[in-house]
Amino acid sequence: MIYTAIDTFYVTEEELINSPSRKDGIDELTETALRIHGCNLIQESGILLRLPQSVMATGQVLFHRFYCKKSFANFNNVKIVAATCIWLASKLEEIPRKTRHVCNVFRRMECKRGKYIDLKTELIVETEIHVLREIGFICHVEHPHKFVSIYIAILEITCPELKQEAWNLANDSLRTTLCVRFKSEIVACGVIYAAARRFQVPLPENPPWWIAFDAVKDGIDEVCRVLAHLYDKFRI
Repeated sequence: MIYTAIDTFYVTEEELINSPSRKDGIDELTETALRIHGCNLIQESGILLRLPQSVMATGQVLFHRFYCKKSFANFNNVKIVAATCIWLASKLEEIPRKTRHVCNVFRRMECKRGKYIDLKTELIVETEIHVLREIGFICHVEHPHKFVSIYIAILEITCPELKQEAWNLANDSLRTTLCVRFKSEIVACGVIYAAARRFQVPLPENPPWWIAFDAVKDGIDEVCRVLAHLYDKFRI
C-alpha cells in the first residue's frame, strides 16, 4: 500500500542551491537541463501510453521530488527514473500501466533516437523503492491546473487566449522546480498573472486580486521569473 500523505513536500531556494547534485559538482544549468530532459521523457512516454495529462504531471512532480533528495551523479540514468515515475504516477492516479508496457515504450522512444536502452521491469520495481523512500512516501500531488480554472472563473476572465496561455504555462511549470518550492495555488496565480500581462488583460488591483487566493506578490513574481528563464535559456 502506497501512503499518499497530504502535499507537504516543499524545499527552500537555499536547499535547491545546495542540492545533492550541486554538492557533487553538477552546475545549475546542467541540473536544470537534466530535470527538463526527464520531464520531457515522462511527457512523451505518457502520450504513448495513452495516459491523461494529470498522470504525466504527477510523474513530473515525483521526478523533481526525487532529485531534490538524490544526486544526478549517483542516479545518472535519467531514463530509468523517468520510467519509474510515470509508472508510479499511473498507479497513484488509478490508471495503472504494466511495467512491461512502460519498458516497451521507453525502448521505442530510444530507438527513434537511434539509441538502445536495456530497461527491464525488475529495474523499474527496484527504482520505485528508492523513489518512495527518498520522497518520504509523500505521494499526494495537487496540480495548479485545477486552481487556474477556478481562479479564472472567480475573476470573471472571458479571454479564451488567456485561459489557454495560463494552462500552457501551468504545464511548462512542471519542467521546473516550482512544484517543489510553492503550493499549487501560488503557481496558479503566477501563470494567470503572466498570461494576463501577455494579453494585456487588467486584473483587480484594489484590493490586489491575489489576496483573495492567499497568494503573495513575491511568490507570483518568482513564478514568472522562473518561467521566463525556462523559455529564455532552454527554448521550451
